[in-house]
Amino acid sequence: MEGPSLILAWIVVVSVLLPIAESKANEGLGSQRESVAKCQQSLDEQGVEGSCRSSVPNSQGSSDDLSQNALQQGLIPALQDRPMQLVRPDPTHRKMELVEESIQSLLRLTNPVAVVAVVGKYHSGKSFLLNQLMGKQGNFGFTVGPSLRPQTMGIWMWGMPTTMTLSSGTDVSVIFLDTEGFAANNVSESYDAKVFAVAALLSSYLIYNSVKVIDQADMDYLELLSRRTQLFALRSQLSRAKWAQDFNHDLLSFPPLLWVVQDFVQVTGNDEPTPSEWLHEMMKSSTWENENHRISLLDIFQDVDCHTLFFPATKKEILQDLSLAREEDLTAEYKIERNRLIQTLRQGIIPKEKNGRPITGAELASLIEVLVTAANEGSLSQIPSRWSAFIQSMEQSAVQDCLKFYETEMMVVHQQYEMGPIDEQELQHWHETAASKTEKLLQQVLFGLDDVLVGAAQELRSQIKEKYHRTVDMNEKKIKLRCSEIQHRTELEGESKLGELPLPMKTSQLKSSYADIKTDCIASYSRTLERLQRSAPFQKFLDQLKTSLDNIRDSFLLKNAQLLESVLDQANQKALEEFDSGMQNTHQEPRSPKTMSRLSEGARQKALNLFTQEATVAAEESSYNAHLALLKTGMSEAEKEHEKKNNQLLKVKCQKEVNGLAQTMRDNTDSTQLPLPVNDTDLDHRLTQEATRAKSLFKELLDDFSSMPAYDDCLMQLQRLIHAVCGQRRQENMEAYSREVEVPLQSAKKVALLSADRYDTVFSLTTFIREVCMLNLDEGKPKHWPPDLKANIVDLFMNSDPDIRRIIKAREGLWSTLVGFIQWIMWIFS
Repeated sequence: MEGPSLILAWIVVVSVLLPIAESKANEGLGSQRESVAKCQQSLDEQGVEGSCRSSVPNSQGSSDDLSQNALQQGLIPALQDRPMQLVRPDPTHRKMELVEESIQSLLRLTNPVAVVAVVGKYHSGKSFLLNQLMGKQGNFGFTVGPSLRPQTMGIWMWGMPTTMTLSSGTDVSVIFLDTEGFAANNVSESYDAKVFAVAALLSSYLIYNSVKVIDQADMDYLELLSRRTQLFALRSQLSRAKWAQDFNHDLLSFPPLLWVVQDFVQVTGNDEPTPSEWLHEMMKSSTWENENHRISLLDIFQDVDCHTLFFPATKKEILQDLSLAREEDLTAEYKIERNRLIQTLRQGIIPKEKNGRPITGAELASLIEVLVTAANEGSLSQIPSRWSAFIQSMEQSAVQDCLKFYETEMMVVHQQYEMGPIDEQELQHWHETAASKTEKLLQQVLFGLDDVLVGAAQELRSQIKEKYHRTVDMNEKKIKLRCSEIQHRTELEGESKLGELPLPMKTSQLKSSYADIKTDCIASYSRTLERLQRSAPFQKFLDQLKTSLDNIRDSFLLKNAQLLESVLDQANQKALEEFDSGMQNTHQEPRSPKTMSRLSEGARQKALNLFTQEATVAAEESSYNAHLALLKTGMSEAEKEHEKKNNQLLKVKCQKEVNGLAQTMRDNTDSTQLPLPVNDTDLDHRLTQEATRAKSLFKELLDDFSSMPAYDDCLMQLQRLIHAVCGQRRQENMEAYSREVEVPLQSAKKVALLSADRYDTVFSLTTFIREVCMLNLDEGKPKHWPPDLKANIVDLFMNSDPDIRRIIKAREGLWSTLVGFIQWIMWIFS
């Protein structure tokens, strides 16, 4: 419906609404009360106590009690598990009639009820869809006709409601309604509007059924029906508000709309919009609007959703008569999408409420009577006259044709640039020229219809302006896309050219090469987009190109720096290996300090030369000197390690020489070379002579190593060994002397043992023993020996003879020591 129609409809509302509503409402109220009276008379004749319930709610709150009594007496028809017709067309197929028996059976539903109605064009699969939603198969369900002739007339319900448990835990009786299809032959649009209005306002969930796709014709027809229903709901509310004080206007609110598209095979996943998004986009582009009013399905219904169903079967005979379809005949895709649709219904269905509580079957029956009565009384708005429709159609056609001419003119410039981006100023100039031509064309088409021309010109200019805005917006997006494309392509070219550079290379050389590449890339970008240089995106993406190229440069600089660092590390490692190779000692002989110094200097120079050669590419880098210093430190540490190993070799060699010289001294002073006993002076002279010779030979053999730590250590060890040999030889000489005086000493021992009891201290006893021994040594051969020699012989004898040691030890103790000390003092001063 367009603007003039809407204005006409509102005039009709204002002029006829209140008088018609009031008179008809009173007639409807009387009819309902008459029905209650007849029911009560029947009860009285049968002698049954109780009252009949009026299907029209009243303000006394006794309707539930009445229906309960009637139900107990068996006066209300039973609900049957089969289709039951609630509303049928009259013989003229212009009005609707109530099927009283079916209406009265609703009184049996005392728990909350919700209604799901399916509407749509005739022979579009509504009955089969309902059977699937209820889980009915074969002939047990709503009639599904195989022929082209419509099967469903009026409004039908399935007699036994389906019980569903809501998310709140409430059990609800769901009534499924099947409706007569729209756009059937010999059926007026006005009748379709009545069926739609009653079904829509009864429903808790309204399903609009279509096949394959949703086109603009479906959108227009559904929106026309919805708008007429909206006016119808308004009139019905105003009328019924006078009839009953407890009538609730919320009962005539629009339910959620679920658009089901059967036999749907298009793709709506991934980058494609979902079915709901697809439907919403179509609704937003609805043509039913003018400057002052805009009504769409999104504004009318509480919620609008969309669900698609695949082909239910693949066999031709089943598709021709879906009443033959069993569950196993259905396609897997259809069953998945059907089950998802059922789940959607379960989650979204909400019973209609009255005064904050869900309605029951009795209130639903009352609502059906109200809606059917109001629809038959002409509360639906009328269709405009044919002439008005023709003028409106001509105006629309002229605007659309001229709009196509404008689009054709604009297409020329797009084709010139192969549908690509266009310079903004050139696009604006072309638009102004095409718009001027288009307005002249509209004046020619609507010549003589000045009133229409004014509105059409405004509409044309509005649509041209809108299209131009979209064109400008699209062109701007194309410019951005083109600039972005060239930017990214140029970035890749720049990165590719940088990738061709042989890395690693000098940093300064890399920066110079990058500067040339960046200049070429900017020139290439500007040259490719030369005709778009006046646009804002051109400069924006040029700046992004420069930034991106700089980022690529930084990544290559970082990569090059890492490679240069690797070159320096490898050069450092090779140089250290070269130095180590030059310092290797393959003969395992110690080297003199001079030799070590000479080898170190040569190896160091070779290592530095090798490092310089290997790290030439990194010679200008800031880390070059650091690696060079690290190399020198490494060589110093390696040199110390080699010196340590050389000193160890020297230590081994010196040890060998020391042992040899000590052994030679032992050999030269043993009993075969020096018969004992011998005079101490001669012995000392001989030992001194051999010691001097050993030291001289050591220094002569190892003079080149005298500055090394191992030399001094081994020389000290040689001296210790010489001292040990000398001590051993002196001990042996003393023992030889002792053997010479063994007889006199044994004699002195006997005297000492016999006289020991007379001495009670260690001092007095040892003094006695020493005097006896010396007296015995003054005879014979020892008589002429030096006194010191004889005293040493006596001391050795006293320390080595066990018997002498035993009698001396027997006199040890504190008291003996003290007395002995006094004796020693007296001996000193005597």
